[in-house]
Amino acid sequence: MSENQNGTAVQGKGLAITGFVLALAGLLLNNVMFGIAVVSIGLGGSGWIMYLWLVVNIAGLILSIMGMSKLKKTGGKRGLGIAGMVVGIVGTVWAIILVLGMAAAAKLSSDFESRLQNELNNIDWEQELNDVE
Repeated sequence: MSENQNGTAVQGKGLAITGFVLALAGLLLNNVMFGIAVVSIGLGGSGWIMYLWLVVNIAGLILSIMGMSKLKKTGGKRGLGIAGMVVGIVGTVWAIILVLGMAAAAKLSSDFESRLQNELNNIDWEQELNDVE
């Protein structure tokens, strides 16, 4: 474990590194998870994986802040904590935007599907087939 100038052990370095890695993975894979969620919704499922990914982004942000706070108290270098916090904020905001867009698209898809089903049920198919002949 590294030590600060006073000879005491620096705490929080592991939290800062873990937070940075989670935040970076969250930011880089947001669009991939969004694509998986959209395909899932298109196939009749739900987009739960995007909500899970939002939690991963938030966890990276929280761990980075906790690591940075502990490093500040023990006199360690806070660079990775700050980087993790910035990347975590950007990733979390982007994930929230994607979740809101996915929820709106799922709602529109559901409304369209129900209207289409109503229209198809209201068609007099026998009359339509007789008109074709």
